[in-house]
Parts: sequence; C-alpha cells; structure tokens
Amino acid sequence: MSPNDPTGFMYQQKFILRLVFIAMIFLVAILIVRFLIPIDIATISVFASSIVGTLLGTYIGGFILKSEKVIDAHSDSLEEKFDHAIEQSKDFVKDITSREPKVVEEAKKEIEEEPQPPKKSARERLKDKGLM
Repeated sequence: MSPNDPTGFMYQQKFILRLVFIAMIFLVAILIVRFLIPIDIATISVFASSIVGTLLGTYIGGFILKSEKVIDAHSDSLEEKFDHAIEQSKDFVKDITSREPKVVEEAKKEIEEEPQPPKKSARERLKDKGLM
C-alpha cells in the first residue's frame, strides 16, 4: 500500500474485503465469547446480524463523511442560495397579499372606461338613410 493511498482497514475498501474483515473480526469475537460463556445464544443469528449491521454502518458512515465534505465545500454557496430563496419567497408572499385578483382588476378597468352610447340597430340605420 502506498503512503498516499487513503484506504484503510475498512475505510474505502471494496465490499468483499469489508465483508471478509468484518466476518473475521466477529468470528474471532464469537469464538472467544463461546469459550468464556458456553451458553448457546443463537450464535449463528447473532453472527449474521452483527455482520450485516456493521457493513451497513460502514457504508452509512462513509456516506455521512462524504456528505459532510460536500456540505463544507459548498457551504458558502448554500448560504447564498438559501438567502436568495428566502428573499424570493418574501417577494412571492408580498405579491400574493398585496395584489388584487385579475378578475377584480379587469372589472375596475371596465368600470373606469366610459360607457359607449348604445348603437342603433340595423333597422333604425336603414330608416335614417331613408331606405325603409
């Protein structure tokens, strides 16, 4: 292993190597416990569940470490994005609370417009021209 290689005993190892290392550790631990306490406590079930739990724990721990690095790297931009989102939401809420609905605005425009004089019907126009 080179001095610049970040992989450790379980950290950043392949799945098979993690499984072998964890299985060996728990196998030795169970043999010691069985020797000291000769009571049979569903050894295989404890052995299997402890291996699965430890494997899941190593992957969850690795995920947390990676996400922590990403969050630290982008924390400044995340703060700016968060502040920008807050400002946009304030503007949005302000627009919703202060603006009247479009229907009300259109009704006010119609009221403000001067009413047009009633148009003559076609019959009345023909009478005015003298054609009827």
